[in-house]
Amino acid sequence: MKKLVSLLLGATLMVGVLAACGSTPSSAPAGSTASAKTSTPASGDKVTVRMTYWNSEETMADLLAYLETAVPDVKVEYQFIDNTNYATIVDTQLAAGEGPDIIVEAANSALKHARLGYLEDVTVLSEKFSDAGNAIFTYEGSVYALPGVSWFEGIWYNKDLFTENNIELPKTFDEYIAVCKKFEGIGIKPLAAGLKSWEPMLKNSMAFVTAEYLTAPEGKGFGEKYRNGETALNGTWNTYIEKWSEMITEGVYTQDMTGIDHEQAMEEFTSGKAAMFCSGPWDLEAILAKNPDLNLDMMPFYGTQPSDGWMIGGPGGGFAVNANSKEKEAAMKVLEAIATPEAQKALVANNEGGSSYLVGLDTGLPQYYNGVETTIKAGNIFCPWDEWGAAGGAHQDYGVEFQKYLMGEQDIATTLANVDVVVEELLAK
Repeated sequence: MKKLVSLLLGATLMVGVLAACGSTPSSAPAGSTASAKTSTPASGDKVTVRMTYWNSEETMADLLAYLETAVPDVKVEYQFIDNTNYATIVDTQLAAGEGPDIIVEAANSALKHARLGYLEDVTVLSEKFSDAGNAIFTYEGSVYALPGVSWFEGIWYNKDLFTENNIELPKTFDEYIAVCKKFEGIGIKPLAAGLKSWEPMLKNSMAFVTAEYLTAPEGKGFGEKYRNGETALNGTWNTYIEKWSEMITEGVYTQDMTGIDHEQAMEEFTSGKAAMFCSGPWDLEAILAKNPDLNLDMMPFYGTQPSDGWMIGGPGGGFAVNANSKEKEAAMKVLEAIATPEAQKALVANNEGGSSYLVGLDTGLPQYYNGVETTIKAGNIFCPWDEWGAAGGAHQDYGVEFQKYLMGEQDIATTLANVDVVVEELLAK
């Protein structure tokens, strides 16, 4: 779909890699490395651990170089495999008590492998990362993978249009709607959106629910309950979606936008006909190619209360340790090194436009992201459907149902209930 998404996410933000390396499970408790089975290298030799990932080695080059010096007694053997084969091969190897020592896991596979006892508990190390990054790798209260570099989507905006018209940046959802009305009042389209696709309303509405509910005390844990069949969208999200639907009732999203695609919306934005455009780093090059003089920045999505804001996105993968690894202690040392600012900066360096979930880390994004610097530092990048486990693919159905809602074909309850049915069916398989 887009350059960064294909790099980080694969089909649903998930893929993987593998290599053989395993034995019998250790008797050590989950998360412990003290009694892990580790072969003792001869003097001067290194212990070799295998790390598998769906991203090419060039996207990991700086991190691998850093690990050579940070963990000098461990050699990280990097293995890539195309995402089309990842799930089948890794599942097969782990089921046989084998597989790589370090596995880069997608959200759904991490949950499955944690449930089956294939992964080490890395909760202690995960405390260095934000809740938003850890959430999708959490199973029954424990974390089983450290979040890697993220993808994210915010709201690109034309700084000159804001300045020239004396319009201040919003800090809440209500202020955002007011900003849209001001632009509309002076004949400038507030938000360019290609609603021919199911994606824009999916991400925009979920960003609001994230800020308003999913990251609030009452909403934390919703994703785990949802994938366990203990709750539903309909009956839980209705109030929040009703508030968000001001995007429709106030004319920010309009029915005619269902005839506009992503490229057409981008053209409206880059030509100055629209003040804002929702997208991510994958579109930066194309935006600047269309208008090199565009004074561009990004803002996050907001809920009704002032905050650092939120962006839709998530880890492209998480670093996990195979519970059956013969080199578990060495593998955990590598993860400890990965959970450092130096390693995270190295990882981001080869993944332009990505960001780290390490709390408080400034990875030095380009000037075009000044408006979301605080958001990224806070780790406020979250993808709700990543918590849906095997039903994560239903996010597309969610987007389609919201297209129907926009067109007036159904109400909010029906829209959410239809998604619940799809999720229930996927989880039952």
